[in-house]
Amino acid sequence: MKTTIEIDDGKLARIMSLTGLKTRKEAVDWALTEAERIAAINRIAEEPWDAEFLKDAVEPGYDIIELRRKSVKYGRS
Repeated sequence: MKTTIEIDDGKLARIMSLTGLKTRKEAVDWALTEAERIAAINRIAEEPWDAEFLKDAVEPGYDIIELRRKSVKYGRS
């Protein structure tokens, strides 16, 4: 989508320099992606998951201790 916006040239130049991005479009896309990632992290931090929410997160038969006891074959069979 094409949009016209005013962008702080100094800030954009610093972002491009720090990240090694070559175009303004790449820098703006990177900034939006980072803003989205940070917002998602902040949302999780504000609303931590409780036991009820996580009850279906792990398969009921999953047993990490049993997995650690199993022998592992390395190399070619």
